[in-house]
Amino acid sequence: MSGTGDKIKGYANEAVGNLKQGVGKLVGSDKLRAEGAVQEVQGEAQQAVGSIKNAASDAHDSVTSSSTSDKVSGHYNDAAGTVKQKVGRAVGSAELEAEGLAQEAKGEAQKISGDIKKTVGR
Repeated sequence: MSGTGDKIKGYANEAVGNLKQGVGKLVGSDKLRAEGAVQEVQGEAQQAVGSIKNAASDAHDSVTSSSTSDKVSGHYNDAAGTVKQKVGRAVGSAELEAEGLAQEAKGEAQKISGDIKKTVGR
């Protein structure tokens, strides 16, 4: 499956998860709310996988260089960090959420490093 396909399915799962949470809250079903939270996180993870696939595809299509490597690593760390944050939030783990935030920041820095290297021709 392409990265775009994963992202579309991820958005759909996230939306269904949000809907389940809302219905669960409305009818007072903790089970439905929990199922919705899990499905929402799964959708967000699926979107991250799609982003990673797209980044890998973009990297493959371009000339392999230090800047591309930094950008691909940056996209991976950004996406993985986002997933960790969401899972940490869903399960009530402040530590996992903080790890995700740190990994996401690392990814953003790597992407910026790649952009700078590309600009100066490395």
